Amino acid sequence: MATLNHCRKVWTNFLNAGGFDMQALSGLKLVSASKGSILCELQVEKQHLNRLGGCHGGLLSTIVDVGGSLAIAAENMHATGVSTDLNVSFVSGAKIGDKLSIDSRCDNVGGSLAFTSVEIKVGDKVVALGRHTKFVRNAHKQNAEMKRLEGAAASE
Repeated sequence: MATLNHCRKVWTNFLNAGGFDMQALSGLKLVSASKGSILCELQVEKQHLNRLGGCHGGLLSTIVDVGGSLAIAAENMHATGVSTDLNVSFVSGAKIGDKLSIDSRCDNVGGSLAFTSVEIKVGDKVVALGRHTKFVRNAHKQNAEMKRLEGAAASE
């Protein structure tokens, strides 16, 4: 539960920034998390559709981006780095009313780069598969500073 709570705090920070994540994914629900892994859900709504009535590829790409970031957060990181590479394979479609299940994992966090994998499904049907690479060297520095500040506050 500690990992899930930590990821929820990171996600709240994303939403509070008021940018694109908040506009596109405000309905994202974090369901469960363990070290380096997180499961989320999103109900497909009208604003998520393309002109043909299917789930927009841009939305699925954003989910891969955010899913990868939250998987890094599940490695107990507050800052999650910046994207260097994002790849999405669109396997099948999703439509309004579908519930997307987003299974994200952090495959490796190194000193400079983190590698993540994201699987988006509706039921047993794979909708998209993604890989997300992030530059995390500065994130490691930010995380160390946050832990130092938390330790100083706890000792007061």
